Amino acid sequence: MKFMVVIPVLLASAPLIGAPPMPANTLDRLFQEYWQYTLRINPEQATVVGDPRYNHRLSDSSIGAIHRDLAWKVAFLGKLDAVRSDDLTADQRLSQDLLKTVVQEQVDGSAFRPWEQPLTQMDGLHIDFPQLFSSHPFRTAKDYQDYVSRLKAFSKSVDDTITNMHRGLKRGPAPPKLVIEGIIAQVKTLSSGESARAPFLEPLKAFPEAISVGDQKKLRRAVDAAIQHSVTPAYARLLRFLQADYLPAGRGEPGLWAASEGEARYRFQIRHHTTTTLDAKTIHAIGLKEVARIETEMTALGANFGYTDLAAFREAIAHKSDLHPKSGHELVARYQRYVDGMRSELPKLFGRLPKAPLVVIPIEAFREEGAAAADYNAGTPDGTRPGRFAVNTFKAESRSMLTCESTAYHEAIPGHHMQISIAQELEGLPEFQKHAPFTAFEEGWALYSERLPKELGFYQDPYSDYGRLNDEMLRAIRLVLDTGVHALHWTRAQMVDYFRAHGSMDEVDIQSETDRYIAWPGQALAYKIGQLRILELREKSKQELGDRFDIKGFHDCVLGGGALPLDLLERRVDAWIKARK
Repeated sequence: MKFMVVIPVLLASAPLIGAPPMPANTLDRLFQEYWQYTLRINPEQATVVGDPRYNHRLSDSSIGAIHRDLAWKVAFLGKLDAVRSDDLTADQRLSQDLLKTVVQEQVDGSAFRPWEQPLTQMDGLHIDFPQLFSSHPFRTAKDYQDYVSRLKAFSKSVDDTITNMHRGLKRGPAPPKLVIEGIIAQVKTLSSGESARAPFLEPLKAFPEAISVGDQKKLRRAVDAAIQHSVTPAYARLLRFLQADYLPAGRGEPGLWAASEGEARYRFQIRHHTTTTLDAKTIHAIGLKEVARIETEMTALGANFGYTDLAAFREAIAHKSDLHPKSGHELVARYQRYVDGMRSELPKLFGRLPKAPLVVIPIEAFREEGAAAADYNAGTPDGTRPGRFAVNTFKAESRSMLTCESTAYHEAIPGHHMQISIAQELEGLPEFQKHAPFTAFEEGWALYSERLPKELGFYQDPYSDYGRLNDEMLRAIRLVLDTGVHALHWTRAQMVDYFRAHGSMDEVDIQSETDRYIAWPGQALAYKIGQLRILELREKSKQELGDRFDIKGFHDCVLGGGALPLDLLERRVDAWIKARK
């Protein structure tokens, strides 16, 4: 769950003509101005990073707010351009270029009016809202009062969202019907009955001792009334709109090419998620090459078990009963064991270690059916809320434990938890840079982190090593399928057939992954593209530095600037190489 992306806006950007150059010390004030603005218009993001000032509010998604956001960002880009670059240090210049990239991309993306198609089964107000409260503090009566205010505000947020989606229907077809059907299934669970109320009653299960019994009763009544009069009716209105208006307007073709301005939209999504200028055909070819390479490694591993045919090896693994958990509890415990094992080995690979605590928990019941096998939610910079590695225990007995080890390293340490926690803990870095959202960096690092423990002797279980290859294969397949469906006009059936031919995932995961790529164009490309670039930069560093190459120094360099676009990451690594020389 990420609330960092500010609602994009709807004008072309341009520097302010004739604006006088500003001194370099203005840049730090601009960094602070942008961060405070971001927290103010994205109260959910403020909550996630531990700033309580806006815990009583939700983002304003009305069209008026969207246009006001536009005006602010265009003016802010002009201010950034007016800062004299010759007065800046290398770090300041990198931060300035980073912020320009962030704001400019939000402005560019507004041309496609993403607020008019804001929901998928992967993200959107309908599922982000109940997840928000795992980050919302519940320590004082004020925290609960803020919670009630947010429950009440949800009704307007839903109405604004429906209004924006109506506007989108006038411009062209809605998203694919299968995506809308997934959204409808999620909204149904939150629109009626006790199961709908359950996620919002969770904070009432255990009040802090500091809140009196009398206040607890008042807060219970207030929460119950807000759910009854705001939340549940809002979900019911959204469900009616989705069923009566949105689903009939859904397009039959799953690829983004079939949408209004589809090709241009997909080019933008590729740029946004990979932070590169690679085109769809190039990425498709990279994916095919990586699939072939990984299959060669899998075949070699299968030969060690006596299988010369990869298909036979996969079939044997699929029927190996001890690779499936007997319960969700066993599945969570397996992940916890791998996290604990890796934690003590981190000093061998890193000079800087995260201070933030980490917990391993099951994914919430209201979203488990459509969720990935696992995900990560960051903690607060001050450590009062730990990072949360959430494991999907839905139909646990049907899930394979082959990839538990690689997934633990990806989501927890040395993957997401380590990267995000270190970024939040960096001193002297502008706040916006600590929380900058670049999928190619974040997911590229996490995929890189899956293989890294093997250098320390992990993956002793050959089945876990096969699981590691299987996870890497998944990310290579994503390059093929994402570009296949959105640029090359593949059908959903073609995607599933390719998955079955080249992957070893459970059928339930094949189906959910396929729908994910259809719903979320370009996002799945970020993992492999980011990983390959980090590996290239590591090899470049080794070649140029020789005996002076230090793996700890390289990792600290990569993580020491927060999440970066891949071109700015390369600039940072090049500076590190030069300094080491």
